Amino acid sequence: MKKVYWKPVKTSWQIHVIIAIVSLICIASVELFKIKIKKSNYQEKVKAAQLMDSSIKVLKKYRLEKIGPIDPEVDPVDSGIIGTLITPITSNSGVREAKLATVNPNWAAVMIEIFNKADIQKGDTIAAGFSGSFPALNIAVLSAAEVMKLKVVAISSAAASTWGANIPDMSWLDMERILNENKLISNRSVAASLGGSQDRATGMSKEGKELLRKIIERNGAELIFAKDEQTNLDTRMTIYNEKSGDAPIKAFVNVGGGTISVGTRIGKQLFKPGLNKNPDYEALQIDSVMTRFAKEDVPVIHMTKIRALSGKYGLPYTFSIIPRPGEGALFSSYVYDKVIVSATLFIIVALLIVFIKMGYGGRLFSVDNSKKEKGTSEPMV
Repeated sequence: MKKVYWKPVKTSWQIHVIIAIVSLICIASVELFKIKIKKSNYQEKVKAAQLMDSSIKVLKKYRLEKIGPIDPEVDPVDSGIIGTLITPITSNSGVREAKLATVNPNWAAVMIEIFNKADIQKGDTIAAGFSGSFPALNIAVLSAAEVMKLKVVAISSAAASTWGANIPDMSWLDMERILNENKLISNRSVAASLGGSQDRATGMSKEGKELLRKIIERNGAELIFAKDEQTNLDTRMTIYNEKSGDAPIKAFVNVGGGTISVGTRIGKQLFKPGLNKNPDYEALQIDSVMTRFAKEDVPVIHMTKIRALSGKYGLPYTFSIIPRPGEGALFSSYVYDKVIVSATLFIIVALLIVFIKMGYGGRLFSVDNSKKEKGTSEPMV
């Protein structure tokens, strides 16, 4: 029986170069022509970010007209809502970079994202504990709530840490009132405490305490000044339940590290930044507003550790100008175009089959057989 022999066709280097070039062009096309996909709740996120942006601009105008010029060394992005180092209503030290990071209006979109993950629906009622230390985050919460038509039962602390809302004539409660008067937000704090140590401004000057009382009074909030932390906590829970009426509270939002809201410093660390649906057992052992709501299976939203939250939601921690509303991974992402990917795969496979497997490459760039090296014939099965 005779064996049939064949000699593999030698593919020229030109064919390899052509296949490589075409493949690179195809792959580059896949990378360059991606499709922009809008994320879930896109319209709500954009509206909330735009509302927060408008709110910051209104407060900046008020600051320039009523308070004075903005110090570019303190507030390099010219937001108008960064406080100063020390004033009579300053409670403790704060991180200026963290305060600056929150003046990004797209934090309102973060709140839309979190509210939806917490299964909060339009028209629901939520409770909030606001801190004068992070006025921008308070505005983010209220902007998102406005877009989702949420009722917010909020209790604020009047004092603020360094670089927060610590200007006596432009405290957080003043900012809230200004935004309400400009019809940007409909929800306002129903009650407020002095804030600071023990939530009673312990250690602050007599002048500072008097200024804090006047701030609360002129903004029409109920003063919370309890004899001890337990009474303070009970008072807050009573206010939340009474002011919410018959509507169930669907979430509690804590901004900053208020003593009564988070409990001790350890309690603040036991709740993770962002949404907490099922806190750890250890977190529930410290009595606070957050733990009381958590024990009632109410989702707790803990807005703290700004750097970590910025990274999680794709927001810049530092910037030279305030980002525009609608910028970032929260709003859209780029994905590969399936048509281009399929076409690329087809073209590359077709080139390999036609020019390599079927041997047309050798015919296109024919090699002089007389100059070919004599190779060993291979048996063909």
